[in-house]
Amino acid sequence: MDEQRAGLKARLMAKAEAAIDKMLADERVGETMTMSSIEAVVGKSESDFRQAALEEIVGMQKSNTKTCPMCGTTLLNKGKQRRQVVSLRGEVTLERTYYECPGCRKGYFPPG
Repeated sequence: MDEQRAGLKARLMAKAEAAIDKMLADERVGETMTMSSIEAVVGKSESDFRQAALEEIVGMQKSNTKTCPMCGTTLLNKGKQRRQVVSLRGEVTLERTYYECPGCRKGYFPPG
């Protein structure tokens, strides 16, 4: 496993452990829970970890695009911005680099 993947694994393991700790701290966790309550507690934990994993992996992505796919002008890096994205597993918030073309004024998030 290369260094980048090892770092990712360590960060994800820490986030998984934090999600589990948060789930176990819920006062509802116990022997008298209904199936609906169990699903709610586990579902929240799953959602928290999924969000963290998606953010980590998206953050590792590198864009090779340096020019606008529409007009060929060099893109300007406008910094990191947050965006709501609907994935196959539901809506998540991601932070990605936003680029803008000074030629045609189009924005790319991430550049296409």
